[in-house]
Amino acid sequence: MSNLYESTDTRPAGVARPGLAGILGAADAVWSALRAVFSRIAQHISFWSVVGTVALLSSVYYFIFAESLYDSQATLSIQNKGSMSGGVSSILGGALGSSASSAQSQQIYDYINSMEMLRVLDQKFHLRQLYASSERNPFWRLYWPDTDENFLWFYQHMISLDSQTDVGILVVDVYDYDRHRSHDIAQTIEQESEKFINGVNAKMQEQTMRFARSELTGAVKAVRSAKSPQDQAVAEMRLASAQQALAAAEGSANQQQVFLVPISAASLPTETTEPERLFNIVTITFLTAIVYAVGFLMWSNVRDHRKA
Repeated sequence: MSNLYESTDTRPAGVARPGLAGILGAADAVWSALRAVFSRIAQHISFWSVVGTVALLSSVYYFIFAESLYDSQATLSIQNKGSMSGGVSSILGGALGSSASSAQSQQIYDYINSMEMLRVLDQKFHLRQLYASSERNPFWRLYWPDTDENFLWFYQHMISLDSQTDVGILVVDVYDYDRHRSHDIAQTIEQESEKFINGVNAKMQEQTMRFARSELTGAVKAVRSAKSPQDQAVAEMRLASAQQALAAAEGSANQQQVFLVPISAASLPTETTEPERLFNIVTITFLTAIVYAVGFLMWSNVRDHRKA
């Protein structure tokens, strides 16, 4: 009795079932055709054709697609008053440490680059909508604007910060499509940075006062709990130092310790400076020529090695 589950081949005799060999043969034929195409293309590729094509494409991009940007520059100086005397610093420095212009410059640098600053600027200038507009360069536009990470990344490439921490100087460059808006954004960054450093001042003063009061409270308890004349003398010395520290802290609480001084206010640009079209085109073309020459020499060396 025949097996009902046995498969039968109904194809005419002489027609072979496709197998792995047939698939490999077809793939080899396709690869051979591609190699022939690439070989014909390579025969027509020369140094000047490659360099000329790159120069043409970069020229098309920079003169047709790339938008001109205005640059508003502001130079800020972070000044530290450092008014605390040596006696107070010796008491408070252990807990709070001493601030330096480099640390303060880094704080402002990070704040300007932060999402907190960007939210302020976006609320005032609608930067998210501006950067994502369809009128912008399709090769340099904010895509997926609803994502804060993309928005922040794009904003950080529309500003340039040069922090000279050794002297406490910060140079801020703001690039924008409109010269007045670039000036206003740079001015707002300057104002918000000053607010930020004032807030840092207030927090440091609050911490200083809290520590000084804590030291005074501990010194009073030490005086009250002293059991011997020697302990009493030490406790009274500690109390006198704590009282001096508290008085100095109260005296400096209303004095600003860190200042943000504009060396040069945000400029109002009169002409665009970015991108540097001719310079960029020449640079890209020159680098292409170098890469092609190096690659050609390496390929020639490999080819000669194979022949040998």
